[in-house]
Amino acid sequence: MALFFSRRTYNASKKKFTLKPAAKTRYVNITKTSSDGRIRKGSIVKKAKWLDLVRQQGGDKEVLIYVHGFNTSQKDMLDRLAKIEAGVRSNGYTGAVIAYDWPSEGSVHAYDRDRSDAKTVAPHLVGDGMMPLLAMPSRPKVHILAHSMGAFVVLRAFSDFGDSAGPGDGNWGADQVMFASADVDSTWLEKGAWGGLVLKKRSQRFTNYYSGRDKVLALAGGLIHGGRARAGHVGMPDLTEKAHWDIYCNLQYKRHVPKPKRTRVYSHRWWFDNAGFFKDLELTIAGKDAKTMPTRKKTTTKDLALLT
Repeated sequence: MALFFSRRTYNASKKKFTLKPAAKTRYVNITKTSSDGRIRKGSIVKKAKWLDLVRQQGGDKEVLIYVHGFNTSQKDMLDRLAKIEAGVRSNGYTGAVIAYDWPSEGSVHAYDRDRSDAKTVAPHLVGDGMMPLLAMPSRPKVHILAHSMGAFVVLRAFSDFGDSAGPGDGNWGADQVMFASADVDSTWLEKGAWGGLVLKKRSQRFTNYYSGRDKVLALAGGLIHGGRARAGHVGMPDLTEKAHWDIYCNLQYKRHVPKPKRTRVYSHRWWFDNAGFFKDLELTIAGKDAKTMPTRKKTTTKDLALLT
């Protein structure tokens, strides 16, 4: 079973989601997947039914939301969701694992359209996903793992809601927020900058996994964004908010990814195949001390290094 909520338009006659942003959020339950992952069957369900399915998956305690990035088709999203769930469960995670499916076109030539659509639909990550989950009677912890442009979705989503939007006392937010290969300006995450402030306000802890070997983000920062370095490529600035952690992953990449696989695209996506990353991710979700995790080593800077 795979659970996600989607802001892609649904074509009822073809029974398929399209590449365009939708006017409403749909809640989806995938019940069958072929052995090769090419064919998936399921249904669009009412929000109340979907929340009950999340509860059945372990969501009464905690929920991990995966937010995909640029150049990600719905199939790609589901493939990675399955890897994420398998990865964290193999390390002891018992909560629900779901995804927010926003309308990326799944093409390397659609960066600007994807970014525009990401900005448009970002608020629904919070309004139609986080808020209903946080309002469940058990008040589960909600965690977020965002990859690539998904980090931009998270920052935009968090910044669109004030305290009054939350359930209960209104002091709403995620427990653990984790970015991998974040395609956002590094300077946005400096102490006092808008990204740093919104993550401080809306999460208990923020963890930024970055790799200088990420060729996609090197290109994005150098050409697409006019030299503005990406947080997933160079990390955060030296001055950061309390409980914001940079995790340097160059050595992990070099140790576990053989040279023939170190292509531009894979250097941006290798996380989803790395057992050490998932072990560190589960320890982070569990709230373990950032400095004493067995998956991390000290560096010559204040950053910690992922190395397993």
